[in-house]
Amino acid sequence: MTRFWQVFSLLYRNPAFGRLWVGRLVSLFGDAFALIALPWFVLQVTGSGTATAGILLTLQLPAIATSIVIGSLIDRFQPRAIIAIDNGLRTLIIGLILLLYWFGLLELWLLFLLTLLAGLLEPATLVGSRSILPDLVEDKDLDDANMLWSFSLNLSLVIGPAVAGVLVASFGGPSVLLVDAATFAVMAFAALTLPILKRSESPAQAPLSERLGLHQLWHMKVVRLTTLLSLVFFFSYGPLEAALPLYSDAILQTDARGYGLLWSALAVGALIGTLSSTALSRRLRLGVALPLIAFLWGASLLPMVFIDELWLACGLLLLGGLMWGPYTPMETTLLQRNVPKEQLGRVFGARSTLLTGASPAFRGLSLPPAAPNS
Repeated sequence: MTRFWQVFSLLYRNPAFGRLWVGRLVSLFGDAFALIALPWFVLQVTGSGTATAGILLTLQLPAIATSIVIGSLIDRFQPRAIIAIDNGLRTLIIGLILLLYWFGLLELWLLFLLTLLAGLLEPATLVGSRSILPDLVEDKDLDDANMLWSFSLNLSLVIGPAVAGVLVASFGGPSVLLVDAATFAVMAFAALTLPILKRSESPAQAPLSERLGLHQLWHMKVVRLTTLLSLVFFFSYGPLEAALPLYSDAILQTDARGYGLLWSALAVGALIGTLSSTALSRRLRLGVALPLIAFLWGASLLPMVFIDELWLACGLLLLGGLMWGPYTPMETTLLQRNVPKEQLGRVFGARSTLLTGASPAFRGLSLPPAAPNS
């Protein structure tokens, strides 16, 4: 317990990091609210399940195109400015959607366009915040900082959707989207309080592949190996995400409540597992720990093939989450310590493009060719 509070003391021992963490936590809860409120809002406005699914894809997939460019920009310009612009513009975009709706001017094509713009901006905060952490905390505190970073994400995923469901039911989707817009404003303000960093422009003669981080993906050993390992993780997680509804219905014979319980078990496990990342990093070399985590993740979920009881499936997903939780903070720390600071933005950006692009493809692998509505 003492160690736990020592980790969280980093938030006030490093005020700049603390402000950024709080701003991001607020923004992550806004994202979790939007995950519930936006599809519900679109369904109410259009009455179309196809439009609802399309909006979610429009919000998520543009990051494939922009992550790699944004990563390069973060290495050249001030991360705080890029993060602030991202969140400021998304505040305006969500606000504009609501204004158009309230005045009866929101057409479907406009909704798709504004959602597309929000999706194009989204990687800036993700890539920028991961790139700037080594400038906000000492090297010895990177493990703790990345643990706190992942903890905030998992906490928002455990609590946010449940709270959002209550808020949407009580006040409606538009009101909850207004809260989401406000959280972007909070994050923009937090970003503006960050220190100004010394930046160096990429040499003009450097190949484009190097300026975009593609060269580093293969020629930096630590980047190459962690990226390949992460692709394996996406390969295993993507089919799980697509297959779980079918597994819940056909094998477990449960309803939406049981399906939700499965995801809750995975999220709670990941939240708890995240807290173990600093202890693991002190006991195991990261080059050993990361492949071990990947192996244990697969081993913990493999028995689900033979399980037809909901409580057993929840237990295995809880265990899987415990295995999964430490991976991201430990991998991020490894990259931050081994990639030159002036190249972190483009490396994280290029990896984001690759991994985001791979995820939708992998999800489709678990669906049978003739699956209904697939």
